[in-house]
Amino acid sequence: MTDGGAFMNMGTTQDQFIEQFPTLVLHRRSPENGPLNAELSALVRKLRDTTPNAAPGSSTHGGFQTDTNFLYMDHPAVKTLQQQIHATVQAYLPRYFRIELTSAPKNVDARLWGWAVLMREGDYNTPHVHPEAHISGVYYVEVPPVIGQTKEPGPGGSITFYDPRPGAEMYQIRRRRMQHNVVPQSGDVVVFPSYLRHAVFPYRGGGERISVAFNARLTVE
Repeated sequence: MTDGGAFMNMGTTQDQFIEQFPTLVLHRRSPENGPLNAELSALVRKLRDTTPNAAPGSSTHGGFQTDTNFLYMDHPAVKTLQQQIHATVQAYLPRYFRIELTSAPKNVDARLWGWAVLMREGDYNTPHVHPEAHISGVYYVEVPPVIGQTKEPGPGGSITFYDPRPGAEMYQIRRRRMQHNVVPQSGDVVVFPSYLRHAVFPYRGGGERISVAFNARLTVE
């Protein structure tokens, strides 16, 4: 629960607005990552051609997926990416803790792991959560232009987040926002709580879409 601040005088009454259990998402843009993304793209394509596809049995349908040790690879571009992801998670955590915890932790340890995903036209991720982690995210290595708007709720290839409140659909109200779409660019990273259900609608367009999904498991004192 976030602190609503002091009460405001409203004539003869006093009001305090409190956001109960908000869900925090960080969308960070790094347009200068072009050279890094080129190295990562070449690496992921090499892995696609030389290693088994770990996508079967996961939320990824029709694409290629590495195992979950991608961020542990001894490769300069992967090490740079790991540092950037770590810095983004560190920027996210203070506000996340203010929302999720009753008091600030004294010490925090974050164990990070991730996997690369390559998609072509028609590939997608079904709605899912990440039950083994506290924080999750996606770094976008290569995002070709999206072609038009399809029947899906968001542009193909965008990441879609669903309202995590189980009772939010109890009573419908016109124009209620039950999901939010993020249309990424190359170099973007999106960080969110692992409980937040999300999906990627079928990618529409030429070329290949490459991303690195990641998790962080937290230990706090």
